[in-house]
Amino acid sequence: MASERDDDLDTKAGSPSLTGSLSRRQVLTAGLAAAGAGAASLAAAPAAFAAGRPVAEAQPGATAAEFRARFAQTGPTGEHFTAYGYLTAADGANDDDLFLGASLSDTTALLTAYAEGELVRRTVDQSVHSLDIEGTLTIYQRAVPGASFADPASFTDGTPVAAFDITLQDIVTVFATGKGLPTLTGDLRQTQSGKLNDQGGGRNFGHVGARSRLFATGIGTLLNPATFNSILEMAGNWTTK
Repeated sequence: MASERDDDLDTKAGSPSLTGSLSRRQVLTAGLAAAGAGAASLAAAPAAFAAGRPVAEAQPGATAAEFRARFAQTGPTGEHFTAYGYLTAADGANDDDLFLGASLSDTTALLTAYAEGELVRRTVDQSVHSLDIEGTLTIYQRAVPGASFADPASFTDGTPVAAFDITLQDIVTVFATGKGLPTLTGDLRQTQSGKLNDQGGGRNFGHVGARSRLFATGIGTLLNPATFNSILEMAGNWTTK
């Protein structure tokens, strides 16, 4: 009777012999190599996905972007709002995408923001004011930095890469004459998504239809008590729903 060896693949009795049959050791080696190749492919997949995925598009519940901004309340009854600022962080972006140079400020920012809105409802109860606002927000990519809080229109320079419809509630707690602590919350719905001019191959900024929750806080200064005109310095973020 022919002896069995652990390192051979024997054919069943009566079966024709297999010329050049593989040993068990060779099969195991090949299997481990295949498994290693599969693991390497899985490890490379997230990196490839990260390189091409949109900017400012996070998993639900995670922060998509952070910003610094000024909010100006104007008009005969304080019914008109403008906001202008820049992104300080965005999911999928690094500082080179957001700023030119080591200084992180309005003057070095490459992704800027500009919003306009109108007052829908105002409720005043002693030291707490609640304002409902509806409007639009646009994100711009600048080829070179140069925005400045001294010039609100400068935040609209560049190429629009995203637009949102916004619905906000601004709650202001007055703590001293002419001074208040604003807390801004609201909803964003993305209506436009454009490609960034970047080294990542033209990543999109978010995607149309994306919904987010916005939060911001800071300090406000009343400029005219008769018209409610004021200026607010704020920082905040929006989180993917």
